[in-house]
Amino acid sequence: MRRRPEPVRLPARRQRPLIRELPPGRELSAATERWLVQGLTAALPDLRVARLFELRRDMLTDADHLVCAVSAEDGTAVGLLASSWTHLPSGRSCLHVTVQFIGVGYRHGSIFRHSWAALFARLRDDGHGFPDVVALKTYNPVVHCAMSAFGAHPEIGLYPAVASVGAATGDLTPVAAALVAEAAEAVAPGARFDRDHGVLRAVGRPADLYRRRPLSSAPDVDAYFAAHVDPGDRLLCLLHFSTPAAKQAVLTALGVS
Repeated sequence: MRRRPEPVRLPARRQRPLIRELPPGRELSAATERWLVQGLTAALPDLRVARLFELRRDMLTDADHLVCAVSAEDGTAVGLLASSWTHLPSGRSCLHVTVQFIGVGYRHGSIFRHSWAALFARLRDDGHGFPDVVALKTYNPVVHCAMSAFGAHPEIGLYPAVASVGAATGDLTPVAAALVAEAAEAVAPGARFDRDHGVLRAVGRPADLYRRRPLSSAPDVDAYFAAHVDPGDRLLCLLHFSTPAAKQAVLTALGVS
């Protein structure tokens, strides 16, 4: 008697995560904070997340804006975008992005776009408006590649202007040296800043947050990080939106009406 073949079992399709706005960090309950850290620790095994928040709990508690990605299957936190406003002496408004985490099983999906869209929609609705400058510190080349996608607009300055997929360095609008200097001091006061390469030295805690450096789809960006950014260092990344049209272009790209 011929044996009936076993049915092919396809993996269940993961549902799109839910994007949830949380209260400012100073208003987070202890239970919500634990839920966040536990979920992110499980979702990002390639990072020492629990140790990060032991050392830098302020990245949550001092955040003005928290946008969380939540698993539709089990309700755990699988991504986080945290940011706070900082002062620049020139008077430009600056949003300092302190956390951009996306769980291993959700990368290359929609979390990045929908998280940033929710953030900018909130800034518009609560009266802050769109920042003149977005600043962040990173050890991850993928983050710089994501920033450079915005930097391709002629009225959006990108720093540092490392070449990436589909763009040569000369095609990217630079950020003025004076603005770079004041942003570096604002997001990492007193830190040693390598102006030639855009690197804030020894500001990362823990220094071994990344178990290994991620790789992007841009070999030139990966090579830049490998050559200039050591464990514990962070690359300062800036976007300068010099005109209302530049700001509107980002909102349009993100689908924020």
